[in-house]
Amino acid sequence: MNLLHGLFSVLFIVEFSELQGKHGFFSQALLKGEVIETMSQAKFVAGIHAPNHPNDARRKTRICTAFILSKTEIITNAHCVYDAPYVYVVAGAKVVSDANQKIKIKVEKENFACHPYYNYLIVGAFDIVKITLKTPLEFSDTVGSIELVDKDYKLNDPSEVVTAYGYGVLNNIGPLILRRCDANYMSDVERPNTFNISQTLYFTTGEATNDGEIITPGDSGGPVVSKTNGKIVGITTSINGTIGGRGAFLPITPFLDFIRDPKSVKPIPPPLKPNEAKFIADIMVPGKFLTAYKNDLADVDENFQLKFNAIILSETEILTCAKSVLGAPYVYVTVNKLSSNAKEIKVTEDQIEIHEKYASSGMTFGIAKITLQEPLEFNDNVGKIHLVDKDYKMNDPSEMVTVYGDMIMHGTMRTRRYDTKYLDGTICKSKLGAVFDANHLMCYILDESMGTPFTFGGPMISKKNNKLVGMTIFHLPGKPIIFQPIAPLLDWIRKPKVRRHQRRRI
Repeated sequence: MNLLHGLFSVLFIVEFSELQGKHGFFSQALLKGEVIETMSQAKFVAGIHAPNHPNDARRKTRICTAFILSKTEIITNAHCVYDAPYVYVVAGAKVVSDANQKIKIKVEKENFACHPYYNYLIVGAFDIVKITLKTPLEFSDTVGSIELVDKDYKLNDPSEVVTAYGYGVLNNIGPLILRRCDANYMSDVERPNTFNISQTLYFTTGEATNDGEIITPGDSGGPVVSKTNGKIVGITTSINGTIGGRGAFLPITPFLDFIRDPKSVKPIPPPLKPNEAKFIADIMVPGKFLTAYKNDLADVDENFQLKFNAIILSETEILTCAKSVLGAPYVYVTVNKLSSNAKEIKVTEDQIEIHEKYASSGMTFGIAKITLQEPLEFNDNVGKIHLVDKDYKMNDPSEMVTVYGDMIMHGTMRTRRYDTKYLDGTICKSKLGAVFDANHLMCYILDESMGTPFTFGGPMISKKNNKLVGMTIFHLPGKPIIFQPIAPLLDWIRKPKVRRHQRRRI
């Protein structure tokens, strides 16, 4: 697997793999939704009323569907309750918008447990919330609970039928009457090419009928039930998740631990503050100039850009990966990257110097130095990192180092840092094989709780002397991360820039 393929695998597959599994599905057909005649047929379905947002009069009351897990537990979409100070849970009602509901319980915001990875800007992903009722429901012929499927349950039989429930309107005409519809699903292999790879958390239940879309306002958060075992297998996400007339649903099995105990899922660690990453910069490279990846990027749009990390050495010197800038007539350097005052600087090829021993087919000596024409203004959020001494040797396996860089964790990319130990070269060689040159490179093991690295060129800093000892340059999923030790390259880094045409062609 080459580097670029690894990068995109990291972004779109690795971070979703734990929740995705084999649960991405498209349906073959959706039958016309039928109105529930009596709530005894769907007593586990509830409605959600969220009020207007107090700071936005344009926001209408949100109506969503939910399902009842127990007398005190309700499950629905996180976007149904997001930023709402309270909601009403309606149970035992065929028409959720009726003013006179027999069971209508007010639930305050502190009783919402949204999935910690939910982000309202990313439609559908981790879109689940558990609502806890202080006043238990009274179960009856029209109000009851439903079970969840087991953790090892897989939707892998295309002949299996599921039933979706929701209070969605048809053709945007009310009232919001509870309906259900049956459908088969389509396997991953059969799903159309129009499916967005970033939405592999979803499966669908069919195509729209002439009587209305499949997913309409009010359906969000509704249960998807297996007709084989009568248990919950999915949850409707949102109308924004529909693709080509199909509805999007979230498989429930990856969220069983969260549903049983929301606190069992640790929140995503916060990103670094601007002053904590003052010596880190970004390199934005137009895709059409990424000659080192020409085979991978043959068909990319000319506006496509790939981002790499970089290290600020002084007011005029930036260090980054050679492969990121190779062959580019210009790139953009961004400093103060984590603040609202980020500054972007265009750098042309005459300001870029690549190590003369670097070969695009390998990784050794994969280092480049950028010399800025205008010095940076150092402040609380922009500064330099000091280089390690020339006689420094990485030969103490107990030494801790801090790695900085852009990491992806559960679909969110942020600048992070984590502490680790570097490995002996023989261990790196045994784990990485021919791709690793033990004479010039070293490696470290990724702490998966911090995410997966997406961009390279980030610094490795010794915790013993707080100086730059390495730069991350390569990673394959499931393998140790390769870094370039800095001490052997100090003479090259410190020498004055060679004033000659630097562009290489391959």
